Amino acid sequence: MRRSLSLLALALGTALLAASVAPAGPGSNHRILRVNMADSDINYMDPALNYDFYGWQLGFVTCLKLLNYPDKSGAAGARIGPEAATAMPRVSADGRSYTFNVRKGFRFSDGSTVTPRSFVRSLERVLHPKTASPGAQFYADIVGADAFIAGKAKRLRGATVAGDRITIRITKPAPDFLARLGMNFTCAVPENLPVDPKGVNVLPGAGPYYVAAKTSGRSIVLKRNPYYGGTRPQKLDEIRVTVGVDTNQSYLQVKGGEADYDLAGLPPSAHAELTSKYGINRGRYFVHSANTIQYIALNTSRPLFADVRARQAVANAIDRPALVRLWGLNGGSPSDQLLPPGIAGYRDARIYPLDKPNVTKALQLLGGKTGKAVLYAGNDPVSKSSVQVIQANLKRIGIEVEPKVFTFAVVIEKAGRQGEPFDMFYIGWFADYADPYDFINVLLHGRAISKTNSINTAYWNDPEYNRKMDAAARLSGDARYRAYGALDIDITRNASPFVIAMNGTTREFISERVGCYSYQPAWGQMNLALVCLK
Repeated sequence: MRRSLSLLALALGTALLAASVAPAGPGSNHRILRVNMADSDINYMDPALNYDFYGWQLGFVTCLKLLNYPDKSGAAGARIGPEAATAMPRVSADGRSYTFNVRKGFRFSDGSTVTPRSFVRSLERVLHPKTASPGAQFYADIVGADAFIAGKAKRLRGATVAGDRITIRITKPAPDFLARLGMNFTCAVPENLPVDPKGVNVLPGAGPYYVAAKTSGRSIVLKRNPYYGGTRPQKLDEIRVTVGVDTNQSYLQVKGGEADYDLAGLPPSAHAELTSKYGINRGRYFVHSANTIQYIALNTSRPLFADVRARQAVANAIDRPALVRLWGLNGGSPSDQLLPPGIAGYRDARIYPLDKPNVTKALQLLGGKTGKAVLYAGNDPVSKSSVQVIQANLKRIGIEVEPKVFTFAVVIEKAGRQGEPFDMFYIGWFADYADPYDFINVLLHGRAISKTNSINTAYWNDPEYNRKMDAAARLSGDARYRAYGALDIDITRNASPFVIAMNGTTREFISERVGCYSYQPAWGQMNLALVCLK
């Protein structure tokens, strides 16, 4: 899922709360949730292109999928099950064919009917060559996907419809395929929804809400789907999101009841105050462990970090505890591995120093080599402070860092553009689904590189490791997790395309008028579908 600036976010900024998110006027019966997004925006609400931490929280309440995660907290909320499908699919004996029966009664917010073709169209849009979707890698094993992606076929051969049934065929058995179908890329869309590389960002939705308006740099408005045919709650009339709000201003607004919640997080200094005043998970301030990593992608397509010893030197030189401290109370813990402890396969190998930098080792690895590195990062205070730590750490080993900071939407777009002139990219990642594939294959396989929307921002494309990743992905059960655990250690120790800094938490604060708080563990955020207003 999902890149996030400064991990689960603290993306920050300067604009004041827009008038569009002001409380409803006197006498209004509208139930409007007023949401801020501190100094950040969401590039896309189009499900084929929406792939960031904040966008998926909104996507979860606008999407209808064949399979979805339930509106439940705890372990039950992380167990995928049927939504538009009548039941879990019938799977062929060879594990390569999945057949779903699609429930009747679902309609889009414009009144049109959801059909099995609505789900085929969502897959076609993700895999269409003009879309350049970051989701294409998740469905490239569908039969005929290669030809479709290459523009040699007009239909996706492996996704067929007969009556109320949809059958999806894949090229080889894949233990995580159903989890991939539960991602927001597979939201039902109208059969005639066009392909647009810029995204169709105001579109009919078949979930409990739909995207009614999106103004870049200003606001996003979700409204209640009047034709919704499912059983998910619809306790709100609107969810109004104002983007680009200063983090400290937003915090004061939530405290004072002028806003209800900030998608992008809280000032680091707020957590001690909130813990003292409200406690943890007792009504307004919530802290949850999360499957996240914060990391520095080292651009291996550029001269400095084409050298693996230079990458290993940076991994030894980084002061991980200093970076963790910037998050404030309850923020996370130092880490040096691709897999978080909550992901099956994780083995604590202690490859790089977690307590303090090993400057001597870093200098030995560089062997007298020096260099200059352009570092991309977010423009929020935590990211800016992190840049200063990284800059000071690397100066000690002879690497001069030139920082360039941007808003969340801009830095994601720039770092994902192949050939962009940066050497390092500081960013966070939250699991799309709880499987090691989502941290190793998704972030580092060669096929995750594209001209735009690249997920592999280290631009690391090693054929030998690509084969190892593919081999691990074909396994299931304990063998799968053993293979990925070994691969995590191998890549971290011997290739080091990323420098992992920490594992983080989700910390959320809500206004007094928000009730029915529930943490959705699959997405790692408050479930907006369950929110009610007091």
